[in-house]
Amino acid sequence: MDKDTASSRRGWQVAAVLVLLTSGVTGCVSPSVPGYQVRAVPKGFLFTANVNAGANPLPDREMLSHGAWLGDIESFEPQSTISITRYAGAVSIEEARAVRDAQAGQYGHPASIDYGQVGTVTIDGRPAFAWMETRFDEHGAVRSMEYRAVIPTDTVSYLVAFSTSAAPRLHPDSLTRVVQSWGPGRTEVLWGPIKIAVALLIGLAALLVYKARG
Repeated sequence: MDKDTASSRRGWQVAAVLVLLTSGVTGCVSPSVPGYQVRAVPKGFLFTANVNAGANPLPDREMLSHGAWLGDIESFEPQSTISITRYAGAVSIEEARAVRDAQAGQYGHPASIDYGQVGTVTIDGRPAFAWMETRFDEHGAVRSMEYRAVIPTDTVSYLVAFSTSAAPRLHPDSLTRVVQSWGPGRTEVLWGPIKIAVALLIGLAALLVYKARG
């Protein structure tokens, strides 16, 4: 392979990597469209519609969509996740209890986990079913928390869950306030995190160009 061909190939490789990186950033930006959503998303969270939904907690219901807000990212690993899953039909409190019981049955009932009880709360002026799961470390300190709410409407239901292991958020009010902010609104693009991501892209691009010329 001659020098010009090798240089051209490295150039295409750089371009391909940049396209992938740019796609990753745009995939974490929530479009500004009307609709139901979490209206009190903490600062620094990024939305992605390309997250793996994992096991379906409501297997008898058709899953219509799934997305998540990722936050408290350290070493590219999110410590906090706000997931939103939309299902066909109105989910009952019995189904919500079955979700909670299935979760408890999967991991048993060790003293280090408190699964909480499913209760009725009001979200967006309508009845919803919610519960808190708390995990403790060997010293009895709270290690992680997850607050889930099933919000049924006449035609669809939403399962909104906020899970976190970030120390500043390990308080019930911190989670319930966010999940119970669910309602109609417009999602705002968080320009601060986007600017940080763009700066990282520029730095990576410079590094790749430097290596391609080497």
